[in-house]
Amino acid sequence: MVLSILVAHLFKLETTCAAYHSPIFRTRHFATSQSIFSRKGNFKLAMSQTNNNESFIIAKEEAVEDVVEKVKPPMYLAEGIFSVRKPLEWTSNDVVSYIRGILEREAKGRGVKVIRSYKRRRYGKSKSFKVGHGGTLDPKATGVLVIGVGSGTRELQNYLKGSKKYIASLKFGEETDTLDSEGKVVKTAPFDHVNKEKVDSALPNFRGDIMQVPPIYSALKTGGKKLYELAREGQTAEDLGLEARPVVIHKLELLQELNRESGEPPSFELEIECGGGTYIRSLVRDIAQSIDSCATMTSLKRTKQGQFKLELALDKEDWSAEKIYEMIKNENEKRDMSTEKSSL
Repeated sequence: MVLSILVAHLFKLETTCAAYHSPIFRTRHFATSQSIFSRKGNFKLAMSQTNNNESFIIAKEEAVEDVVEKVKPPMYLAEGIFSVRKPLEWTSNDVVSYIRGILEREAKGRGVKVIRSYKRRRYGKSKSFKVGHGGTLDPKATGVLVIGVGSGTRELQNYLKGSKKYIASLKFGEETDTLDSEGKVVKTAPFDHVNKEKVDSALPNFRGDIMQVPPIYSALKTGGKKLYELAREGQTAEDLGLEARPVVIHKLELLQELNRESGEPPSFELEIECGGGTYIRSLVRDIAQSIDSCATMTSLKRTKQGQFKLELALDKEDWSAEKIYEMIKNENEKRDMSTEKSSL
């Protein structure tokens, strides 16, 4: 039994080293195996000349494992952050799962042992593929979504708090429970007096540091439960006593009034740059209330998050391991160059 184990490990070592073209490994371990098998042509005799057979075998096994570990293919070909265009109807977690699947399949093709998600608790997070996002976009929203891979996931917290840019569309006359077009109408209000000038004149009141009550259909937690879970149980914002929170609006501009049929409520398009924690749905609600009406957000596109711009984000048709790693490497190079310049 001992003989077969040792022979197997030595054969595995020679094969592994040859595969990686390492003359150091080949020479060192070939010489070791030669001394064992050629001494008087008798393996048992060679083993008997060692003081402790068991220690010898354990040491050889550990040496073999060390070599195999060193030549093991890396889990990631690059680690860092990049950005994608989130498709309509996809959740942010849908995107993360899809990207993770692409990279896991690529890693498996290189011989990496990948721990699937349902086994991560058993084997530990260190052995699983790490992919995350830097700020949730609702399913009905599109645009820039920052993705972290490997050690890049530790950088994502900066993007949750950082500045973001959006283009949002709003329609007056109705307000839904979700504050977007997905919800059911819970409020109506007159809109005949609403025009481009009226909306534009209201915007200065919402620039800078403001207080904002978050929508009840959100992932914020109260009492250990997410707000949208409580909303689905029938509770309202008034029932929960949601309090206003400080947020910052760096830029708020009226872009255009959207075309509408005769008699239809007016719709407008806004450009917003804001800090982390801002809900555009709540901003739309508050602007409409300030001009004695109500409104619902009908579309949302994130055009910038941190240094990532929409025109440079990776389109869905380009989501491949090759493109993803290329994007990550490019971002790492940009960061390294920026660091070098700042140190001069």
